[in-house]
Amino acid sequence: MPSPAELTLWLLTALVEAFAVYLFLVQRLFRKFMLLTLYLLLCAIITASRLAVFYYFGSYSSEYAYFYYFSDSLLTVFLFLSISELSLRLLGTRVYRKNIVRGCAAALLVAAVISFSNASSSSDKLLARFVIELSQNLYLASGLAIAALWVWKCFNEPEDRIAARCVSVLIVSSSTVMLIYELLQRAPQISHNSVVASMMAVWVPLGCGFAAVSQDQPPHPKP
Repeated sequence: MPSPAELTLWLLTALVEAFAVYLFLVQRLFRKFMLLTLYLLLCAIITASRLAVFYYFGSYSSEYAYFYYFSDSLLTVFLFLSISELSLRLLGTRVYRKNIVRGCAAALLVAAVISFSNASSSSDKLLARFVIELSQNLYLASGLAIAALWVWKCFNEPEDRIAARCVSVLIVSSSTVMLIYELLQRAPQISHNSVVASMMAVWVPLGCGFAAVSQDQPPHPKP
């Protein structure tokens, strides 16, 4: 059973994700950031669904494990698509849009091929293994893509301020998750802190929601 702090963060995450979707809708940003909005909506639905599956079947059940990994793979795919959408908004007219779309499609295809190749070596549960491999490879690709966008943003003036703020939010989340993963790999005796992971899950919709409502105001006329 989760601790009261973990349960609170779990419920808070779902509420913040749903509220972030609401902010994008009321700010009329859905058409501009459709994939990002759908990603946040999917996060809210899956977070609530995981809690329901957890209580109904238990954390050590095969039902919860399958639901977790399949939903995680779906979220990672939408995260990658959202980052691709942010790259189009951030780079604007400075890069040919078709080149960005082709590059993102190629990265998605390569990740799928590598994941299937790695999963095919497994003797059983090919689909489950493929889903896990795809989630890991796409998350790595997403981390590299968001890092590249953040570096580009630091040396160039972005054409879309909201996209730039969302990139800053995602680079903090991606860097923290990868740092924790590397720490666990180097020191496996350290137990994974699910509270920290939940806080990072809250950080993304909270930061993106703030970016949606903090649109630049026109400058005041000089007296």
